[in-house]
Amino acid sequence: MNYQDKNELAKAANILIAANDPMFSYTFTKNQEQIENFQDAPEIYTMERYNYSIKQDEGSDTKLPTLCPLSLAACAGNLADMEAFYAAKFPRLPNEYHGILARYSAGQTITKKEVKNSIKKAEKKGSDLPVGLTIARKEHVLKFD
Repeated sequence: MNYQDKNELAKAANILIAANDPMFSYTFTKNQEQIENFQDAPEIYTMERYNYSIKQDEGSDTKLPTLCPLSLAACAGNLADMEAFYAAKFPRLPNEYHGILARYSAGQTITKKEVKNSIKKAEKKGSDLPVGLTIARKEHVLKFD
């Protein structure tokens, strides 16, 4: 943990740790009254428990139907909403990747021509270059000693 996280934990009255398995969910409190009235505390539901999925296709005999979370389907191609969805789902990824995931899932992948044109525009205006994702394909050798 960094210094800021440690300070926020020191100031907090309650610390909740929500896990996929309810046996590993914990609550740390500073007040003895909250421990005594634990049964009155509301239960916390994570996004995975109430974000239902809908079918994207019917599937086949050899393949199950593809499911899409309802919150993603509600975005309906709006890239800003889809980017916010991926930011909430994958908070550890850098912010640039949320936009890439949103464009990919909306079917609006970036072409080489778009990248070249955006680089030219950025150089003309003198602004920062757009961030993109490149995949290097080459042979790799791993040695285990």
